[in-house]
Amino acid sequence: MTTALAYTVHTSPALLHVSADGRTDGRADDRATLRITATNPGPASVTCDTITITIPAGKEPHALTATPETITARVAGTTGWHTEHRGGGVFHVRPTEPGTELKPGERIVITFADVVVNEAAGTATLGIGETTGSAGGALRERAGGGRKLVKAPAGAMLEDFRPDRTIVPNGETVTLTWKCVDGPDYELFYGDQREVVNGYITDGNGEWTSPPLHTATAFMLLGSTEEAGSPVTYGLTTAVTVDVPDLEVGSLDANGVVRLFGRPQEVAGGTTSGTWTYAADTDGVITGYIKTNQSGAPATLNVFVTPPDLKRQKFATQSWDVRGGTENQEASVLVPVPRGSTVSVVQKTDGGAFTAALTWFPFGTGPLRPIEQ
Repeated sequence: MTTALAYTVHTSPALLHVSADGRTDGRADDRATLRITATNPGPASVTCDTITITIPAGKEPHALTATPETITARVAGTTGWHTEHRGGGVFHVRPTEPGTELKPGERIVITFADVVVNEAAGTATLGIGETTGSAGGALRERAGGGRKLVKAPAGAMLEDFRPDRTIVPNGETVTLTWKCVDGPDYELFYGDQREVVNGYITDGNGEWTSPPLHTATAFMLLGSTEEAGSPVTYGLTTAVTVDVPDLEVGSLDANGVVRLFGRPQEVAGGTTSGTWTYAADTDGVITGYIKTNQSGAPATLNVFVTPPDLKRQKFATQSWDVRGGTENQEASVLVPVPRGSTVSVVQKTDGGAFTAALTWFPFGTGPLRPIEQ
């Protein structure tokens, strides 16, 4: 169920560090702060009764803290709201005045300080729910889903490097995300490219969108810093597979059946005059014929091909041969079509009946796509 409010979560530090050596005594270097921003995205005002935040408690990898009682919660920078710990890491955030509305674009920031992270590295899921309603409407309970919080050893600098999709269609992009500490220099390597990505990091959360991908691509993120005066580099890798990728090879040996042509497609043709226009998504050839039943009433078949960055090429044939012939004249045509070309087919007669047929044979996959005139 979609929530009425939009929520964003930020942590400090960006990578939550697990407690070391069994310490849960509340030392500052074991503590973290969570900031949850609840915003009314509009377009109408929202009546807010209760926002419920559940911080998973326990000592397991899926829990955040074993001591939820140390947490102090408040609504920062806004009066008229208060927080209440219901026990076990469950917090209620409510307006002091019932029926308080959040106008479009208005927001509140809920801060949870003194969170003592437990000892187990892993991922804890922060729960968010709400009881809200439109202005003057009945209140509804809604679940906002979970927000995953990564817990890592204190020495970790880079974590949770992943794409939003591991398989994409040819020509589409992926979005990479990661968590890291502020300060070091971060570089992303993919293919033969490298890019500094510090400008894509906000509050320790990195997000970068790739260019269109055409082949399987490996990504490597490196963070460089110094420890005890010596340079240290941390790195993480991930990979994305492209469905129906482009292929570039030197020599290729095939031990099975190799197909050169894709699925044939009938285009234009028939028994009436007309003009048809197509776009070619792959290389291929058009082959066909035009045939009349009267030697004195020729029919013509013209195929115009306009390749990318080249002048239009004309391939024409006529069913009647002026050098002499009999009835039932037939003429054929074979036309090469480069990928990206525009193809126009024109068939007509000076009188009498005719029959034409054309077939598209693609090298690979891809039909001739009709273009509306």
